Amino acid sequence: MASETTTREQEVEAETGLVRRLRGNRWTGLVVNIAPSTFWLVTFFLVPLAVMFYYSFGQRGAFGEVLIAPEYLGLQQYRLFFVPDDATVPEAAWYSVAWVVEALLPFGVELAAGEPTPYVQLTLKSIGFGVVATVISFVVGYPVAYYVGRIAPEEYQDLLLVLIILPFWASFLVRIYAIQILLSGNSVLTNALGILPFFEAGQSLMNSRFAVMVGLVYIWIPFMILPVYASIEEIDFTLQEAAMDLGANRLQAFRRVVFPLSMPGVVAGSLLVFIPSTGAYVIPDLLGGTDSQMIGNFIAEQFGAAGNWPLGAAGSFTLMGIMLLAIAVYQRYGSADLA
Repeated sequence: MASETTTREQEVEAETGLVRRLRGNRWTGLVVNIAPSTFWLVTFFLVPLAVMFYYSFGQRGAFGEVLIAPEYLGLQQYRLFFVPDDATVPEAAWYSVAWVVEALLPFGVELAAGEPTPYVQLTLKSIGFGVVATVISFVVGYPVAYYVGRIAPEEYQDLLLVLIILPFWASFLVRIYAIQILLSGNSVLTNALGILPFFEAGQSLMNSRFAVMVGLVYIWIPFMILPVYASIEEIDFTLQEAAMDLGANRLQAFRRVVFPLSMPGVVAGSLLVFIPSTGAYVIPDLLGGTDSQMIGNFIAEQFGAAGNWPLGAAGSFTLMGIMLLAIAVYQRYGSADLA
């Protein structure tokens, strides 16, 4: 019995030694270390992504089937998504620019003879939601991060950080349903807002763009606060004191010294808020109405009730392009070298 135990221990040691030698070798160690993660990445990310990309060049059949034979492949889904009927690509681009400018101008003006496709309008509206949610998160989140990182007593900073991330302890859907209750008619909030002269007490705020914006900001604002806090915590505030010694007032020292040094956190937080806000699906689906649907809802509908997988895939890669552009901006302006 003892000899069998000894033999087994020797086998285990030999196997362990073999694994150690494989890991220690430059090439076999590289294969052993990256093989599991590579398999996972390729199988569950790259392969589905490649399939969806291939589908985006196909067509929808008469009964909802996906036609992906070589004779059906082309750019027809992307043309349907981006180019209106009887318009050229340059005209479609101008329609999109003009549509955005017309929406931003406070007075009515018609700059183009046509409009972008409904899909492009939905995409631009989703980008607008993402930009507004990012700006609001910055306006609200930056002072909070500055207070936690600079003003709050050190013994309370950990507690304040816990309070910031506390909502993540609850389910995403639970938090959305809580917002539904808060914004519904005759809730505590809607009754309290009755003191405002332009708001009727008990009026529901649900199924509106305002409700969607509240949901986006509430859900994603911690992703603005935490990176900004991390940047502020790394700042050497003796630089601010030196600027004030050289004649700058407190506001000037903050604007010229502290804020630029916190920009990496601001850019990172803006990216972390903008990307999920632009591609949101659950929030506009549960809080919004017919005029507040976003590109994520369109994509989900194409893969669901509409059964047009090629068009949904084209919309997905359009959204992915927007996300990659945002990441490129972060790579350009969000590094620590910016400070």
